[in-house]
Amino acid sequence: MSEPLLVWFNGQLMASAGAASVDVNESYLLDRANSFGDGVFETLLVQKGEAVLLDRHLQRLSDGLHRLSIPCVRDKLSHDLQLIEPFIRKGDNFILKIVVSRGSTVFGYSSQQTSVNRLLLLEPYTVKRVDALRLMVCETRLSMQPLLSGIKHCNRLEQVLARREVDGSGCDEGVVLDQQGRVVEATAANLFIVESNEFITAPIVDAGVIGVVREFLIEDLIPQLGFSLRKEPIDLARLKAADACLLTNSVQGLRQVASLQSSEGTACQWSQHALLSQLQQAYQAAIE
Repeated sequence: MSEPLLVWFNGQLMASAGAASVDVNESYLLDRANSFGDGVFETLLVQKGEAVLLDRHLQRLSDGLHRLSIPCVRDKLSHDLQLIEPFIRKGDNFILKIVVSRGSTVFGYSSQQTSVNRLLLLEPYTVKRVDALRLMVCETRLSMQPLLSGIKHCNRLEQVLARREVDGSGCDEGVVLDQQGRVVEATAANLFIVESNEFITAPIVDAGVIGVVREFLIEDLIPQLGFSLRKEPIDLARLKAADACLLTNSVQGLRQVASLQSSEGTACQWSQHALLSQLQQAYQAAIE
């Protein structure tokens, strides 16, 4: 990339374009998000100077903070976003990551004497449109924890382990199951299938992340297009029998899946589906 990573911590620029290193302070080094995953984060696509679905990302972040009993810092984040605006106006596309933690702690899980930390990272991004994805089923399964389900919390070790299975496999993404063998999502995307021209996606109740793009499709775009959708459990047999499969992600958008791979070879294949193509076109138009 032509420009380096830009980092802001609690409203202060820690590294700027051309800097050889990132200055760190004690609060950053002892941040509870680093030590315990005690926080929430958002990853956004910034294109043509605008953060895509920004309000939805900030609302999900606020909801996650509320569920974790971390004070909301919406006003301070709004100020932080104003600080980075001159930088995003200089380029075409960026990835913006926002992390909010419960603060900094030297030792121990207790959080009685902490204050909220805010971290923003901005990096140039070249959009790589990859469709016709190859999926595999990961052996790593998601824990079932309703207290954390749906939240984009900072403890992503299960996703890291699942992604390690995908890397080097020849596949593009991995399907992740819960402890009962039901399809929840991919390692870094939500999953939809099509059955008889109807969209189906798994309910996020005990495991998984409620994706921003997923909710935008469910609440806005799919109804606007007059399509039908149901939230229902999906097992592997139902996935393999589906007419089509779609992955959704805030940075990479909507991507159609071409095949599901197994250790014996191709378990099933999907062709480009007209319903998914319509949805992809509508999504691109909505965010441009």
